[in-house]
Amino acid sequence: MTLLSIAADILWIVALSIMASASLTAWRRMDPDTRVPMQGDPRKALRLKRDVALGLPIGLTFLFGAVLLWGHRSVTEITYDVIFFGLRATLAAVIAIMHLQWLRGALNALEAEGVLKP
Repeated sequence: MTLLSIAADILWIVALSIMASASLTAWRRMDPDTRVPMQGDPRKALRLKRDVALGLPIGLTFLFGAVLLWGHRSVTEITYDVIFFGLRATLAAVIAIMHLQWLRGALNALEAEGVLKP
């Protein structure tokens, strides 16, 4: 385990905590039976129940991060260590931003439909 691996772990934890915090805030504004749009145009989008829609992205991100962690911990050369750090740090930020963008769009769609709590 190297310093770069630990730094990447910290960045991944921060990204997951941002995602979880935003999802919890959205969770509190929805009724349990709310169906959340998952992509694109909310009129044509696949909709999932609140529990699945808000938990699935975080769970998948955690699994993806665990796979990257396994890959990072299996390298022994400093060159690959730096590459894995860059990959993990960049993906942590990009995935968190993508999640926030999706969540904002979903909340805007639900707000327009009038199903969100104040």
